[in-house]
Amino acid sequence: MRIAVDCHMVAQPHSGDAGNARYAEQLVASLVATAKAGDDVWALIAHSAAAGRLPVGVCHAGVPVADVPRLAWGAARILTTLAPEAAVFTYVAPVRSPCPVMLAVHDVSFLSHPEWLPPRARTILRTLCPPAARRARLVLALSQTAKAEIVDKLRVAPEQVAVVSPAPAEIFAPRAQAAERVAARFGLDRYVLAVGDLGPRKNLGALADAVRRLADPGLELALVGRAGPGAREILGSTRARWLDHVSDADLADLYGAAAVTAFPSLHEGFGLPAVEAMACASPLVASNRGALAEVVGDAGLVVDPTADGLADGLRAALEPATAARLRAAGPARAAVYSPAAMGAAAWDAVRRVRA
Repeated sequence: MRIAVDCHMVAQPHSGDAGNARYAEQLVASLVATAKAGDDVWALIAHSAAAGRLPVGVCHAGVPVADVPRLAWGAARILTTLAPEAAVFTYVAPVRSPCPVMLAVHDVSFLSHPEWLPPRARTILRTLCPPAARRARLVLALSQTAKAEIVDKLRVAPEQVAVVSPAPAEIFAPRAQAAERVAARFGLDRYVLAVGDLGPRKNLGALADAVRRLADPGLELALVGRAGPGAREILGSTRARWLDHVSDADLADLYGAAAVTAFPSLHEGFGLPAVEAMACASPLVASNRGALAEVVGDAGLVVDPTADGLADGLRAALEPATAARLRAAGPARAAVYSPAAMGAAAWDAVRRVRA
C-alpha cells in the first residue's frame, strides 16, 4: 500500500502550526517504522528543510507553500502521479482528490473558542474544515476526547472517525547529564518548564501567577515555543525566561532537568508536550481541560488551570516524594503512545479507506 502525508507545515519558519507539523512528522516516521513489504510512504513537503526532519526511507515530493495553489491544484497533481491508496491532510483538504482523503483534525477549538486564533486562520478553519471533514473518507482524531468533540461539532458519524494518537520522537527519554547541559546552554537551575507556541490558549499568564504565588525566589519560569498571537503581551505579563524554539535534543534536556513541566492549556485535542515530558521523566502538572486528563492518566497531576489550581499542583509536584513518583510513572505512561501503536493505527486506517 502507498500513503501520502501532507507535510507542508514541517520546517516552516513561523509559528502557528508547530503541533500540526510535529504530528505530521511523527505520523510519517511511525508509518515508515511499521511498514510491511510492499508499503511505501510519501511526504508532500513545501520547505526544503523538511526533508532533513523526515526519516530515512520516506520519499518526498514538493507542493506549493501557499494554501491556494497547494489545495487548488498542486497537491492533487502530485497525488495523481503517485496514485496512493490514501492521503492524509490536516484540517483542510483539496475539494477534489484523486484518492481517498483522511483528514487529521487535532481539535475543534476553532469552533468552540475562535477568539484564540488569528482572524485569517479562524476564517479558513471555520469555513473549510467542516465540509472537508464531511467529505473525507475518514477523519483522524488524536484522542477519544477529540473524537467525541469532532462527532459533536463537525457532525461526522462516529464510525467515520478513527483515533490515531501521536507518539513522541525517540530522543524524548531520560538523558544523563541533562541538568549540566541545561545549565551550560541556558543558564537555568531550578525552573518550571512550559512548551508550546506562545498564544492565548496556552494560559501562560495563569501559570506565571501560580509560580509567583509559590514565593520561591530560586524557581524560574522557562518558556519554549515560537511567538504566536499576543506573544509580546504574554511575555510582558509572565516575566519568564523565553527560550524561543529549540532543537529536540535541547528540549529533551530541558524536560529532563526541569523541577516541573507545566501544561496549563485551556484546551488540547491531545497535548504531545505532556507526553514528551513524561517520556523524559519530568514531574508533570497538566490542565484538566480537553484531552489532557485522558492522555496523562495518573502519571501527572491534573488540575484546574486557574492560578490557584496550578499553584497547588506545582507545590505538590515539587514535594520530593511526589516528584519521585511522577518521575517513575511518566516514562511508562508515555510508552503507551509509541511509534508502533501510532503506525499500526494509521495503517489500519488506510486499510479501512481502501476497503
